[in-house]
Amino acid sequence: MHRVFNAYFDSMLLPQQQTADPVIMGKAQVASEREISRMITASGIEIVESDLYMRKDCRVEVQSSAAMAELSFCMQGSGAVEVSGHDKHELVQGSCSLQLIRDFTASFEYEGGKAFRSVAIGLPVNLFDHYSGGFGKKDSLGFTALLRSKSFRMFRKPVDSVTTRLLHELMNCPYTHGMRELYVESKALELIYRYLEIFLLELNSSGRQPSLVSRTDQSKIYEARDVLLCRMDSPPSLLELARLVGLNDYKLKVGFKEAYGKSVYAYLRDRRMEKAWELLNGGMSVSQAAGLVGYVNFSHFALAFRKQFGFNPSELSNWRSAKQ
Repeated sequence: MHRVFNAYFDSMLLPQQQTADPVIMGKAQVASEREISRMITASGIEIVESDLYMRKDCRVEVQSSAAMAELSFCMQGSGAVEVSGHDKHELVQGSCSLQLIRDFTASFEYEGGKAFRSVAIGLPVNLFDHYSGGFGKKDSLGFTALLRSKSFRMFRKPVDSVTTRLLHELMNCPYTHGMRELYVESKALELIYRYLEIFLLELNSSGRQPSLVSRTDQSKIYEARDVLLCRMDSPPSLLELARLVGLNDYKLKVGFKEAYGKSVYAYLRDRRMEKAWELLNGGMSVSQAAGLVGYVNFSHFALAFRKQFGFNPSELSNWRSAKQ
């Protein structure tokens, strides 16, 4: 499995430097002032955090005869990947994809002048089969059964607030050396469990409903999401948002729910709370964080935060202060 990541890093022209902590990759020739960190745990799970800024449009070609399952979380930016002649898949901010690959060629495309952040969790095939066996029959949910004769298969879902918190904890580990590996792997295992349950139980259920929106309209749905995130402090109305991206409000509502599993403004509320968590965890006051995510009424903000995370925003600030 690790040969797949090696091939990707080789194509990115990233030198590898082995350390006691995660391997810290050098900066790519196509990137600027960003890094990729890589951890391989004792169980064989590989965890890769990428934080890149492409100077110009970049295409990375990868070829490998190895096989693996990968959970990939796109946290910032966008791109595309085409594997072994299959349809091109967009790398969508705020999404998680489960990818099964073997004996493949892949082409990754990244847009110049933009940041790209992601977390990838690679699973050896035998470990994927071991875990997937807990969700149904191995002969139907195992790696080979899911891929059949293909070299690539992808499943994708939007991330939720719990996932965002787990990713934040994984990327901001407070420990070093052996304790770091234990902590990071525990967060990775939580993410693996969450998304194997989501993807595999869905496969075990009745047939999948066809998409209600066209591929062109799907790209407009992604654009609508980007507008919401850019204007989080002062979002447009539903009608204005639909007009901005060139859809009618019905298609926007239906397509957004299909893509992200919730309504436009339920999604916006979740993203606001996740941003507030980051701001508070970074040392910002509760009132400042509330204002930056678009809340004028502090009590409304506190109620939404408590509903999302189960405790008040002031408790997070106090907890952070106590740690320092």
